Amino acid sequence: MKKTPMFLFAVAFCNVCAMAQVNEKTVNVLVENNWNREKMNEPVVLNLKDIKTGFNVKSVTVWDGEKEIASQIDDLDRDCVMDEVAFVADIPAKAKKQFRVVLSDRKSDKTYPAKVHAQMRLNDKSKKNPFIQSMTVPGTTPAKQIYSAMYHHGPAFESELIALRIYFDNRQSVDIYGKKYQRLELEETNFYTTKEQKKAGYGNDILWAGTSVGLGSFRGWENEQPQYVENVETRGASVLASGPVRAIIEFKDRNWKYQGTELNMIQRYYIYAGHRDVQVKVDFKEDYVKNNTFCTGVQKLERDNVGFLENDGLAGSWGTNLPEKGDTISTPREMLGLGIWMPKENVEKVKEDENNYLIIMDTNGKRELGYYFTFVSAKEEKGIKNSKEWFEFLKEWRKELEHPCKVTIE
Repeated sequence: MKKTPMFLFAVAFCNVCAMAQVNEKTVNVLVENNWNREKMNEPVVLNLKDIKTGFNVKSVTVWDGEKEIASQIDDLDRDCVMDEVAFVADIPAKAKKQFRVVLSDRKSDKTYPAKVHAQMRLNDKSKKNPFIQSMTVPGTTPAKQIYSAMYHHGPAFESELIALRIYFDNRQSVDIYGKKYQRLELEETNFYTTKEQKKAGYGNDILWAGTSVGLGSFRGWENEQPQYVENVETRGASVLASGPVRAIIEFKDRNWKYQGTELNMIQRYYIYAGHRDVQVKVDFKEDYVKNNTFCTGVQKLERDNVGFLENDGLAGSWGTNLPEKGDTISTPREMLGLGIWMPKENVEKVKEDENNYLIIMDTNGKRELGYYFTFVSAKEEKGIKNSKEWFEFLKEWRKELEHPCKVTIE
């Protein structure tokens, strides 16, 4: 028998070693809470462009001392290169915590318990309603067709505290789903709770927005009135991330003819584990967007509404509402609270009209806008039960948002 030369074994061994080699980089991340209160489930987001790894990052682990905590990496622009690392952490008042982040060029099959969820589904005659990640339609498509083509009329997302959907049409309105218990539910109810599920304590749609701004829906602003996002070349919606730490929904409006210009706009909606609020980021490609104005806000609730609107960008309402207009038998009235906060540098003015508490906004010379919105259902097992408590909560919520933790990559 002919013997294989030893050097061939050596070459084969070296090739196996080369194939098995994993590129890794470890960085320390310092999260500093300068506020006089503890920060719970504080979002920590790292831009991978700030961490020069020399390789394409495909997996990550995050360590709090010797304990691994849940994390995720997201490709936000869908170019097959990961953009951000995200995790949440509890940081004591006036304290610093260091985390060890290990980045690798190898994919991982590791999973963590899901604390958020996002989904988009098609509406088809066979009622299979397949899940999809993205959809783009011509701007000439009638709004009712787009609205009906998507199951639950647009992408939906949730944390264990709240759930929402955003209509995939010219309104792009935010609609809300109130829960009794703190848990993920959309994979089971798909926003349309059955009678049996309601009896078992599952949540349901709790808001009728009509033509109002609903809860934090983005609008144009012309003739002293909110305006839908009309006259676009294409309109798109995507699920960019679905946990375990955060879910991200994106809307893209291409060549929006607005106030004598054409704008290309991306709206992203972020919800984090342990949160009852949503962060909204609106980005434009054009520099001249600084000459445009937009608006958002919260609606006045249909019955027993009380609310407030402050010049620095905080607004809230409390009252009862019908999720299905006119239907008080199968879907009784819901008591709930709505809230929104916008950093004052983007607040041009505030205005109250018949249906809304409105915040008129501009980009303050930049290309982006940002704000947060939140809500509570009075039926929540651990929820707020009256307007006084809700408005106090909103003012404390604003203080927390005004004191984000400082994140440093060491």
